[in-house]
Amino acid sequence: MTVGPSRWLPDTLAARILAPGAAALVLLLVASLVVHAALLRRAAEHGAAEVAAHRIAGAVEAIAGAAPSDRPSLARALSGPDVEVAWGDSPELPRERARAAPDLAHVGRLAEVARELRAAPGVPDAAHGAMREAIVSVRLADGSWVNARVLAVSLIAADDVAFRVAVGAIAFALLLCIAFASRVAAAPLSRLARAVRGLPPDSDAPLPPVGGPREVREVAEALDGAMRRVRDLLRQRSLALGALSHDLMSPLARLKLRADELPDAALRRRLLRDLAEMEGMVGDVLAYLRGGDGGGEPVVPVSVAALVQVVVDEFAESGAAVEERRLDDGMAPARPVALKRAVRNLIENAVKHGSDPWVEVLATGTDVEIRVGDRGPGLPPGDLARAFEPFFRGDRARAAGGGSGLGLSTARAIAEAHGGTLDLACVPGQGTVAALRLPRVTPGNGRPG
Repeated sequence: MTVGPSRWLPDTLAARILAPGAAALVLLLVASLVVHAALLRRAAEHGAAEVAAHRIAGAVEAIAGAAPSDRPSLARALSGPDVEVAWGDSPELPRERARAAPDLAHVGRLAEVARELRAAPGVPDAAHGAMREAIVSVRLADGSWVNARVLAVSLIAADDVAFRVAVGAIAFALLLCIAFASRVAAAPLSRLARAVRGLPPDSDAPLPPVGGPREVREVAEALDGAMRRVRDLLRQRSLALGALSHDLMSPLARLKLRADELPDAALRRRLLRDLAEMEGMVGDVLAYLRGGDGGGEPVVPVSVAALVQVVVDEFAESGAAVEERRLDDGMAPARPVALKRAVRNLIENAVKHGSDPWVEVLATGTDVEIRVGDRGPGLPPGDLARAFEPFFRGDRARAAGGGSGLGLSTARAIAEAHGGTLDLACVPGQGTVAALRLPRVTPGNGRPG
């Protein structure tokens, strides 16, 4: 049983290797960029708060050393274009807004005059490599607060755009490496598949070497061994078929001769009819077991219309009239005896199980189609689905008696052995149509089109 590809998975081995590798790489890079951005922002905030605290350290020390009455004017005097300093009884920065508070031991003389330090780094300004509106609140020993607002804190930071470009380039290079590795891993399997498809079914040639890793070579060796066993089995079956043909046909021929000597004419006719039916059954079984290889019969260009006319004439000689419709002139590479058996089986079904049988040949640019139909009652949907099963006969066929149930199975095997197809269509009450399609010979080169 052939299992189709999963709906959510790629259809090739290379793609199935590449897809999870690419997905893992993308997830890793996204996680790296997120972590990098978080660490960079944290470092920038901490650095901005510490730089802002260093910039106001002198102003805080001066205000702490001044008399309380002089502190407001001193704070205004210490303010500048990018620094606003104020003194008061409460902090400008609430505790819940303080996101970064550097260690006072690292901020110069603030550790000597300050009891608490709150800092908010502000908003990053990527265009200028700075943090805007950094706020620092420092509580002095007497409980009052020095509040400072630093309008811009310059930072030395890496170029984030350049970093992202570099990461993207590395990711693209890794994807190329993964794609190349997956292609290299899948190439031996592709070569093995092409080698297996290219081997003719009747050849004893071994599989050509495909190379690749040890596992692929082991698969190739196992396939080669399996093909040798199948060839041996088919060869033994062909020998058994030849022996069976001789062993069965010879007694049937002797029985026919003896039946001709019977004095009772009615008994002689019934016996000859039964012997002919037995001979037909044996022939059907042998043809089915032989498949479509024609017993070693060579493939030659065949005029399909002429072959169909020969079969129709044979049925006419036996008293079964078959209507000839459109008969296009088309050549197909075929084994004449095997193809003739397939056409005979289809017409025989139409004659036995239908009424007013007809046949036509339609030639297109690449195909030749043999259509055989009738105007009988048709097949029930359940029988149509099982019509090509070996030894299956519908209710009407069983009631009519005779036949081996291998006619359609043998015809389909012959069609497929010729690179063609056999389909069956039926409209209840309007008849059944069998369509046998064969590749057409291309004019000028004698090969299938």
